[in-house]
Amino acid sequence: MSDVAPPLADLALDWCHIKSITAASTSGNSDRARRSDLARWARAIRAAAGDAVDDAGQLDIETDLAPLTVADLTSEQLLRALDLLKRSYSPSTMQRQLSTMRGFCRWLATRGVLESNPFDDEMLQVRGRTEQAVRAFTPGDVESMIEAAADPPSTIRSAWPTRDQAIIDLLASTGTRNGECVALRIGDIGGADRPVLHIQRGTKSGRVREVPLAAHTMRRLHGWLEERQRRGISATGRDPLFVRNDGRPFSTDALYHLVKRLAHAAAAHLPDDALVHGLRHHFGLQLAMRGIPPATLQQLMGHSDPRTTSIYTRHASFDLINALDDAGWLS
Repeated sequence: MSDVAPPLADLALDWCHIKSITAASTSGNSDRARRSDLARWARAIRAAAGDAVDDAGQLDIETDLAPLTVADLTSEQLLRALDLLKRSYSPSTMQRQLSTMRGFCRWLATRGVLESNPFDDEMLQVRGRTEQAVRAFTPGDVESMIEAAADPPSTIRSAWPTRDQAIIDLLASTGTRNGECVALRIGDIGGADRPVLHIQRGTKSGRVREVPLAAHTMRRLHGWLEERQRRGISATGRDPLFVRNDGRPFSTDALYHLVKRLAHAAAAHLPDDALVHGLRHHFGLQLAMRGIPPATLQQLMGHSDPRTTSIYTRHASFDLINALDDAGWLS
């Protein structure tokens, strides 16, 4: 290894830049995912070493890696960090995070910054499970999160109860993804006989879909928009549906931290990488348990592959069987 290595944060930025240029545009992790993964690894390495880490802060590759050096990238320290990460993330997310750190360490070893790739250690030859699972908030969780949104602590300056209640309600009753939610505009709410949400930007498949809006969701959306106008924040059809307290559009990070705060306040527990998606899974699972035909469920969820939709129907079947068993019907 070279006598004087550049700061680890600088090396990480160089690697991310190279990967963003050389990686195929249709496959592999995004630049944003790589940066987030390395920041999470940095926090886990520091936490495993006993350092105080602010997990609620914004992920930032430069800030999070600044206290570390290449000397911290040993197999022992990475194993301890891996143990911490596995407590918060799903197997599929862990597989991606392992791939990111493995590639970064391989590049450091190739450049001679590391004497060897710590992932050559057989203890770090981890394979993540790729099967998909339904990690959904329960109806009780959703209700508790809406209640928590209605009465935030006075120290949470970013809170806006009417808006926050409407966001949780909409996510749980439409299955809207994080990116889709922040891309919504007021004009996306339409429909003549029955209110419908037009989801047309930020979709994973690129396909537009329409989801009927429940009466309770519409009441909360109307309440939010009326209060927003009273505060003097523009609310035309072209404006974002959800904005921050200063009128700026919501970001995916802001939405994630909002859901995380409310889930914590409601004692509704899901891994960090499943929080916003846990409300989407809630929507899909509740529809499946009510016997919605798979083709209709696929359309409402915006799935391009029916096999993805079948995850909800299978899970719903398991829940129904367990309910029958609990009721003594199968005894």
